[in-house]
Amino acid sequence: MPPATDLLLFATAALAAAAGSLSAFGLRRERYPGWHWWVAALWLGTAGAALTLAPAPWGPALAAPLLLQGPLVALMGLRRFHARLRWLGSLRIDAALLALGLLGAAVAELLWRDAATWSVLACGLALHLYAAAIMLTVAGGREATPVLALAAATAVLAFAPGLVVLGTGLSGTSAAWQADAARLARVLAAAMGALVLGFVALTLVFERTERQLRESRRRLRLLANLDALTQVPNRRHFDELAGRALRNDPLGSAVLLRFDIDHFKQVNDRLGHPAGDRALCLVAGSVLEHLRTRDAAGRHGGDEFVLLLRCTTTQHAMGVAARIAAEVQRRVQATPLPALSLSFGLVQVRGGEGIDAALRRADQALYEAKRQGRSRAVAALGDEDTPVFSESQLLGMQAA
Repeated sequence: MPPATDLLLFATAALAAAAGSLSAFGLRRERYPGWHWWVAALWLGTAGAALTLAPAPWGPALAAPLLLQGPLVALMGLRRFHARLRWLGSLRIDAALLALGLLGAAVAELLWRDAATWSVLACGLALHLYAAAIMLTVAGGREATPVLALAAATAVLAFAPGLVVLGTGLSGTSAAWQADAARLARVLAAAMGALVLGFVALTLVFERTERQLRESRRRLRLLANLDALTQVPNRRHFDELAGRALRNDPLGSAVLLRFDIDHFKQVNDRLGHPAGDRALCLVAGSVLEHLRTRDAAGRHGGDEFVLLLRCTTTQHAMGVAARIAAEVQRRVQATPLPALSLSFGLVQVRGGEGIDAALRRADQALYEAKRQGRSRAVAALGDEDTPVFSESQLLGMQAA
C-alpha cells in the first residue's frame, strides 16, 4: 500500500475520531448555539477525506469542497455561539463566500482534474484567510482567546497545501504528482484543523458552563441570604454580617436597632395579607434608602426588622430611626395602605457582647417603646437583668 494511502487513511481516521468524540460529548451535555455547526464541519471534513480515496473524477471533485468548508462553517458556528461579540460581516456573507469557493473548487477538480491544482489551492486559501481574518477581529477578553487560537491555526494551515505543491513543483515532478500531493496536504491540513477546532469547541463549552455554574452558585447564595419578600438579608445572614462587623470594628462602636410596624396585625386583618406584604416591602425600601453601605439590615421574621449601624452612637442612631420612620410615612401616602408607624429599641453593643445578647437587650428597649405608646425610639442603657431606658423620642405621627 503506498505511503500516501497510509497517510490518507490515518488522517481520515483522525477526522472521524474527532467528529465522533465531539458528537458524543454533545449528546451528554447541553448543546449551545453553534455546536451543530462545529460537528457538521468535522463530519463533512471526514467525508471529504474518505472521498479522496474514491475513483476520479467524482471522488476528488466532491472531496475538495468538503475539505475546504471547515474554517467557514466553524466561523458560522462561532457567530452563533458568541452572538454578543462584534463580528464583521454576517452569516449571509459567509454562506455566499462558502458557496462560491466550494463550487469553484468542485468545478475545477471535475473539469481540469490534475491541472486544477492551483485553482483549488486559491479557493482554499481565500476561504481560510477570510475566516481567520474575521476571527481575529473579535473583541478581546478571556472568552475570545480560544477564538484567536483557532484563527491563528486557520491562517497557518491556509498555506500548508500551497507550500507542499510548491516544494514538489521545484523538484520537477509531474502535474499528476503535484495534484496528488495537494490532495494529501488538504486532507492532512483538514485533520489538523479538526483537532484544533475540537479543542477550541470543548474549551468554549467548558468556559461557558463554568461561568453559568458560577452565576448559578451566586444566585443560590443570594436566594439563601435574602428574605424573598423584602429583599433584605434574612435572619441567618444578618447574624453573619453583624457577627463579622462586631469582630472587625472597635469594641463598643456599633449600635443595634430592633423595630417593627405598630399594629401590623390590624393591617393584615382589615386589608388582607397582600396589603401586609406591601407594607413590609415599603418599610424595607425605606430602610435601605437611609442605610450606609457598611451598615447591615435584616428581617428577623414577621414585621420585625433589625439594623446594625457601625462606628456610631445611640444619638446618631436615633436620627437614623427618625429618618426611616419619616420615609415610611412619606411613602405610604402614595399607596392605599393606612398610615404606618414604627417603634424602635436601640442598644450600644458592648465590647465582647455577642449579637444574641445585644438583640435581647434591644428587644427590651422595643417593648418599652411599645409600652410608652408606640411610634417612638427608646435606648436600653443597663444590663439585661437590670435594664435602664433612655427618654423616648417620638417618631412622627402615631398610626391609628
